[in-house]
Amino acid sequence: MQRRIYLLSAAAITLVAIVFFGQATVSRATTLIAFSGVRSGDERALPGPDAKARAGEYGTRFASWLDGNVPAGMVPSVAVGVIQGDRLVYHHGVRADSATRFGIASLSKTFTALLALRLHEEKILSLDAPVSRYLPGVVIERPELNSAPVTVMHLLAHTSGIPSYGRRYVRYDAGGRSLSVPEQVHPAGYCYSYSNEGYELMMHVIEAASGKPYAVCMREMVLAPLGMDNSTAEFANGTGGIVTTIQDLSKYVAMLINGGVFRGKRLLSEESFARMLANPVELPSTRVDYYYSLGWEVITVDGRVDSYYKAGRWFNQASGLQVFPKKKIAFIYLCNPPAHLCGSFMSWRQGLTGMLRSLVRKIAGDESLCTAWPSLTPDELRRYDGRYRNVITGQTVHVSYRDGMLFSDGFGGSLPLRTFTSNRFLIDSGRMLHNFVWKENRVVGLALRHGYFEAVRE
Repeated sequence: MQRRIYLLSAAAITLVAIVFFGQATVSRATTLIAFSGVRSGDERALPGPDAKARAGEYGTRFASWLDGNVPAGMVPSVAVGVIQGDRLVYHHGVRADSATRFGIASLSKTFTALLALRLHEEKILSLDAPVSRYLPGVVIERPELNSAPVTVMHLLAHTSGIPSYGRRYVRYDAGGRSLSVPEQVHPAGYCYSYSNEGYELMMHVIEAASGKPYAVCMREMVLAPLGMDNSTAEFANGTGGIVTTIQDLSKYVAMLINGGVFRGKRLLSEESFARMLANPVELPSTRVDYYYSLGWEVITVDGRVDSYYKAGRWFNQASGLQVFPKKKIAFIYLCNPPAHLCGSFMSWRQGLTGMLRSLVRKIAGDESLCTAWPSLTPDELRRYDGRYRNVITGQTVHVSYRDGMLFSDGFGGSLPLRTFTSNRFLIDSGRMLHNFVWKENRVVGLALRHGYFEAVRE
């Protein structure tokens, strides 16, 4: 499911102001707080004394807030951490500590992407090869969509055109195993469309290419090199299922902060690391943008990566991780909500994420981190005004610009579109995503959850 980061509620913003600029509340739980005791790397990238002092001051205030704001029925336990340079500089838990094991749900996708990149470097698989090279019975692309072959890269970037939930499913035979996958709805490589099934297919691609179970590959090529000895992928399926701790996850994050290097050893080449965060589809030029790369949600400002983020939710597991490369700092959280889709948990998680971002700003000494979000001028909005025709059914959708806003009749009536990124717009809190497709610096189509629509030139 797509993660709606940065859209913090007024309550969360108020809490940030109270906790970090007012009096700290009285702690209601005995939990672990540490500022420098757990190392994830070596001595070459340790935080300075000012950062340590800020971690102590603002970490204590954050801990007081967290201790009083984790209702046991909704979130039985939670643990958080802040990593700076090569070190876990702060961690805190409520009914948990930095060694407590949690499932990380869809944060597992970033591990799958890292594993695929490592296998690509070892020439065990090719990101640019069609999926059918490794799974001969799996041909995803539909001729009626005029789709190019779906590649490994398309699966990793969520650009395969496979939706997470489909109206129709296709059954494939892959090496004697029966796979049921939603039918492709968009041409491959045209646009982002979050797909759990695409990452489940990645597990089968990895196993077919390597000749080993996914869990074994993950252990040998990712977990063991990072020293993540208390983590496992035994029950993972490519899209979720990895189990880890704050201590172990801090090592993974230290590798990310340091551009693919951990404890002086390069785990991922500079080229592969750049490819992991690169934008896989064409987008219009804007000062601030947000796109999905290989497993990550990336925010750019003036053409540079400002931060990248990934969160996960499933039954009894939820996680979040955000890296700020400019300051070599990141936060992580792990928890275990029984009801991961209920509104109260979603609001709580949104508030926690906002508080952690504020804590990171304070420790890093940079209040500008994670404060920019895409916005479009009237001229930029007018580029999407027009008619779009479904390439299979012939149905048309009209997008119009008036009174400073875009409106669409793609879901009945004329409903306002809210800007989300430079090419993605939302109706009804995001359940009706309009994803406009760019090719050669112009809008050529519109991807909706029920099909692909070509721009009609009049």
